Amino acid sequence: MQPEYDVIVIGGGINGLTVAGYLARAGQKVAVFELRNEVGTNCETEEVMRPGVRANLHAVGVLPHAAPVYEELEMERFGYESCFADWGYGYPFRDGSCVLFHNYDAEKTYLAWKAINEKDAETYRRICNYYADHIVELVDELFYKAPNAISFSRGAEIMSRCPGMPSNWLKMTGYQLMDHLFEDDRIKLMMLSFCVELGVRPWDKSIGSQIALMFTFGGLVFAWMTTPKGGSHLIPHSLYRAALHYGAEVFQGCPVEKIIVENGEAKGVILSEDSVYPGRKIMARKAVVSDLTPIPTFYWLVGRENLPPEVIMHLEMYDYEEAVLFGPYLLTKEPLQFEAFNWTDRHIDRSVREQLYGLNIGAESVVDMQRYQRAFARGELPDPPFLYGGIWRFTVLDPTQAPPGTHTTMLYTAVPYNIYWWGNRRLNGPGSWDDIREEYADRVEDFVAEYAPNIQTAKIDRYVQTPLDIVRRNPSMLEGTWSGGALGPSQYYHNRPFPGCGAPRTPIRKLYTTEVSFSRTTMLTQGYITASVLAEDLGVRNQPWWNVRPLEPYMRLLERRGKYWKMKF
Repeated sequence: MQPEYDVIVIGGGINGLTVAGYLARAGQKVAVFELRNEVGTNCETEEVMRPGVRANLHAVGVLPHAAPVYEELEMERFGYESCFADWGYGYPFRDGSCVLFHNYDAEKTYLAWKAINEKDAETYRRICNYYADHIVELVDELFYKAPNAISFSRGAEIMSRCPGMPSNWLKMTGYQLMDHLFEDDRIKLMMLSFCVELGVRPWDKSIGSQIALMFTFGGLVFAWMTTPKGGSHLIPHSLYRAALHYGAEVFQGCPVEKIIVENGEAKGVILSEDSVYPGRKIMARKAVVSDLTPIPTFYWLVGRENLPPEVIMHLEMYDYEEAVLFGPYLLTKEPLQFEAFNWTDRHIDRSVREQLYGLNIGAESVVDMQRYQRAFARGELPDPPFLYGGIWRFTVLDPTQAPPGTHTTMLYTAVPYNIYWWGNRRLNGPGSWDDIREEYADRVEDFVAEYAPNIQTAKIDRYVQTPLDIVRRNPSMLEGTWSGGALGPSQYYHNRPFPGCGAPRTPIRKLYTTEVSFSRTTMLTQGYITASVLAEDLGVRNQPWWNVRPLEPYMRLLERRGKYWKMKF
């Protein structure tokens, strides 16, 4: 360990490692300090049930190949291998039907939708044919550039020009825009459930409509979620190896106690007395980057004494709770077999049954989905549950994640963190999770059995992870958030993490945050934006290798496997 580095990164999560890899490759001396004894918190893969059964306890439907990072940090070179098939996502219904997204061929999605509603399928065709010429530019502007008025205007203009879009769509909720575009509730629910899955409230104006629309045209972007071979932890593993290769130093078991702030400027860090290097002071010549969420970054490390009153005001109101998941993880004798697969066998073919990775179930109508909104407002456990974090059939894509003859599935259920009611039963807030974890997991399983009856006979073992467990695993993820905080109006895009922050820059000079723009997803948006802005500030952004556009890594990955991206038909 050196006494001084150009850049210090606090936290070895996937976005912190992304920043470290980019800045190191651009010639900077970089050190990463991680609290745990292993990098990659929130991308854990652990054997919590039985030896050989790999459980992905946080990130599940992963998509790093959307990002320029995939090629610019050479993730495949450093061990990353993606497992995916043809069909990516589905939403089965009690009537036996199923709304589907194909992984890379919009025409196949269109044909599957025709079996649901021909008019809505034609709307989807029209939308895809328009966005085929704009999708890369749009994703680049809105996901891989720091929030700014020019990028937002460009993105909004592209979306506004799509045939059939109402002129006031940015003032609509997600519900209203889906009602305008589609007539079948099943199609609408697929898009609205994606909003919830991303931590977005579809009843919010502007944000709800933006995200619902993005999932409509972006089925080929957001629905081709995959699993890495061996489990989700392969993402931080490959980013860690890349960062080391390019010259970064990574120190694990080294929690940071304090960011050194002098005259409003970040100067370095002091490690905790519990660190491998107790109390060590390390200085940063150029910048400190925090990969922690806002409260730990600004209250715990910077300290209130170094913050202006307006920052404290925003932090006091920071909302962590919208994106929270309850996760029963199953080991079974066979993959879950949904009744809707009989319908897909008839209307498509058996490939859906054999390949489909992610599914959402919950509401059967848009009106029923509003029950989810009421449950969150009241602090109530949704019952029946909403599996809007996804049902993930890992071993249909990657058999190495369980011993031969067995399979793994996550039943991610959207819930509040602060739970006060379960029906008429009074609960006592987050502490109640330990009391009701197994009971609510039973309820989730019973609900899934209404769609996939073999869950009752196929189950071998179960591990239950509650939102409270997520906090225990990662103290930065307060209130069990997976995303770093809600995506409400005051915490979205230019307002993330709070209005006036200017993220990834912050009110503290030379301190940067990866809590920027959007949810913390495996699209690596936050790490890429932070690395780009910091590199610009340091005058090292102009690199010959730093020129990949988003989505194109996935298109090239498909071609290497003999498949081809198709959005226009």
